[in-house]
Parts: sequence; structure tokens; C-alpha cells
Amino acid sequence: MGKRRLREAVPVILLTGYLGAGKTSLLNHLLRHPDARIGVVVNDFGELNIDAGLVVGQVDEPFSISGGCICCLSDDSSLEDALVAMTDPSLRLDAIIVEASGFAEPLTLARMVTRMGHHRFHLGGVIDVVDAPMHFHTVDTSDLPPLRYAATTLVLVNKLDQLPAGERETAVEAVRDRVHQRNPRVIVIGTHHARLDPALIFDPGAGERNHRRRGAGEPDPEPIQPELPIRELLRQAYAEAAGDQSGEEARPHRHAQSVTVTGTGPADPDAVMDFVEDLPAGVYRVKGTVLIRDRGRSRAFGVQAVGPNVYVADDSRLQAPTGDGSVLVVIGEDFDEDAVRRRAVSALEPAGDAAAPRGAGVERLLHHVRLHS
Repeated sequence: MGKRRLREAVPVILLTGYLGAGKTSLLNHLLRHPDARIGVVVNDFGELNIDAGLVVGQVDEPFSISGGCICCLSDDSSLEDALVAMTDPSLRLDAIIVEASGFAEPLTLARMVTRMGHHRFHLGGVIDVVDAPMHFHTVDTSDLPPLRYAATTLVLVNKLDQLPAGERETAVEAVRDRVHQRNPRVIVIGTHHARLDPALIFDPGAGERNHRRRGAGEPDPEPIQPELPIRELLRQAYAEAAGDQSGEEARPHRHAQSVTVTGTGPADPDAVMDFVEDLPAGVYRVKGTVLIRDRGRSRAFGVQAVGPNVYVADDSRLQAPTGDGSVLVVIGEDFDEDAVRRRAVSALEPAGDAAAPRGAGVERLLHHVRLHS
């Protein structure tokens, strides 16, 4: 029997928000993306009203595939089992979305996912969907901003279409001001019908690309879970919806920005960690592979950051380092691309003495590896 191929950890994205804010609208929008394979965990399937065409199979099955993976839970204690099941390589998921109830505590959920991960999955962000017309009547009603903002990495001020055009930017700014009182690094975006560019929060098609890259030149012992015919209908519906919009709804979502930089030679791990632990304004997430020298040998680390959440994996376990340098992809909304590019390039500047003893920078990387082990 051949050696079992190790795989990358799957990002888990927590989707939170008060009842009726638009969590399910966002989920349906993401599920319709033509290239995405998304796992979904829900607390109470019966109340979610996910579009019927997206659900195939019995509700009590561990998971069903129809352009995504729907895992319906009736007991929160089974969350870890569900997440582990969806790391099955035959699913090749790009991300797992946990849609929490309207009363869930984001900070508690974030800690649960981090504790459970063990490099099988990792926290990929906490999205809080806000009902623009009702937020200050239902959620943010006290003198102090809600504690939930402390764990949030992205806030969507949704249902702006229900406000007069002249009041929409003011509504977004009001929420942004309250969020930033609790957490000044959170990105706050206004949306209509919860339309968000999926590329801002995960990489559509990454599961299949990673599978091919990891298994290049090897027989595939883990065939992909077959897609059902409805998948093509979803692709067609997604394309038609984007083409049929007019006026202010012409675009299905605001588009994320992306900057890619490469480095030559082993990078300085301290510079890399300084960058990912303090992302530039407007940057939501960073992903990449960093090549370093540790005690005279090359090591590759997979690095991902979403807001303050940093995840590092020892990629040397997965594959031998390829090439002579590192790569970082920086993704966000309304950031200064030139300034961000300069900072990212600086983070990948070649290190000094490659034969030096292990320093604090390598230990910083290894600290994050151990946090998820």
C-alpha cells in the first residue's frame, strides 16, 4: 500500500449574525459560485430555508454533495465530528462554512474551532452579517459596542437596499465606528442581498488544485465525490443571474483586491511574521508558502492569516520545497496596492546568515505550528 498523502488543512469560516440579517442569503450566494466546493454545517437545518435546489439526499446523512456539502447537525457536541468528516480528501473542499444560530457567541465558536483543528482544519475567519435598518434596535443597543466584535474578522452591513440611497453610506459608517471601538482592524463592508466576492474569504477551486499539486505523478487512490447533474444547473443560474442584473444591482458582488509577491532565496521569518501578525489596513487575509533556513537546511511553511488569526503549517511534511523562494498572496478590500506590495516584498527579503543558529523568527513560526498540533 502506498504512503498516505497528507493534505492541507481546510479553512473553517464562521457565519454569524442576528436572525434575519442575511446569513442564509450569503450562504446561498457562496454555494452558487461555479467553481466552489463548500462544506456547510448548520445547527438547525429545518429553519434555515436554504434553497431547495442546493440540497440533495436525506437530511440525516452525514453529508450530501450538490455543488457543496451540507451537514445538518441537531447536537452542537457533534461539531468536531462533522468538521473532521468534511476533511475527507474525496470531498476536496475549498472551505467549510459553519452557519451559527442568531444567538451564537462568535468568540466561543472561534475558540472551539481553533481547539479542534489539529491541522485537519483551521479557523478561516468570522463573518458577522448586520441588518442595516435594524442593527441598532436589535444587536447594538448598549453604551458599549457588543463583545462579538472582538472575535469578528469581517462585518457585512447588509440590506442597504432597504434604506434610501442617501442614508446608506451613513449607515455603514455608523456600524464601522461601533465595530472599530471594539476592534479597529475589522473590515466593514456594505452589501445588498449579502452579495460578497467569495475570493475575499476563500479560494474557489483550491481543494481540487491542492489535490492535483500534492498528488502530481501519483495514482489517485481517493477519487473525487461525484458531482450531481444539478451542479451544471447552478453554474448556469449563477451566470444568468450575473448577466440579468441592471442598475445598482448590476454586479453580483463587490470585487476583492489581490496582490501577489514572490521572494528570492530563504526569507527572514521575523519579517514574515511581523507582516502576517499586523496586516496593512484594508487587507483581510494573506496566504502563501515561505521558504526559510533553519540550522543550515531549507524548510517550507504554509502561512495564512485572517485578521488577527494566524495559521502556520510545516509544509515540509507535505512536500519538498520547490523553487528557491517564497510567495505571498494578499487579499482585501479598498487597500493601497502599492503600499501593500512594498510591505509584502519587504517581508520576503532574503535572510542574512543562512547558517545561523535557530533564532526567534523560526520559533515564532513553530509556535503557531504547535498551537494547532
